[in-house]
Amino acid sequence: MHPHPLHLHLLTALALPTLTLTSPSPPYLIGDTFTHLIPRHTLFFRQSTNLQTFTAALGGFQASPIENSGDKERPFSVDGDTFPDFDTAAQRSCDNQSQGCNKQANEAGNGNEGGFKVSDCDEQKGKCNEAQKSAAVKDFRTGVASENIGVDQEFPDFDLICEV
Repeated sequence: MHPHPLHLHLLTALALPTLTLTSPSPPYLIGDTFTHLIPRHTLFFRQSTNLQTFTAALGGFQASPIENSGDKERPFSVDGDTFPDFDTAAQRSCDNQSQGCNKQANEAGNGNEGGFKVSDCDEQKGKCNEAQKSAAVKDFRTGVASENIGVDQEFPDFDLICEV
């Protein structure tokens, strides 16, 4: 006789707090199927879908996401172009942001009308490159330490998950 699926869910829910407290490192979750069973404030690993960590966006231009292409030889994808390594993809992501910023700065008179200048875009590009050099996760296999801090007050059907 096989256990009823409901019993398996109950067993998992009861065992999960014990497993997460006694594990030497946080559990690694694949997908979101059972995340609702994790007790609040439990540290766990999740995979990143975008490895770009730089968030500044002068002129509204965000650094392009660095995503998984699905190609083992060229696993990193930036705006449809694929790359064999993280560093090259990160460079392209920051370059694309800088090009959009430079274009807007030039079209707005390069600071003559109170806006930002190309030199501001260049400074941002340097910060973007530095952020990527010091990024904690540079592949799609490494988990990101995250913590479920509780229910989102604006959207109570969802929990807030923060990177640690």
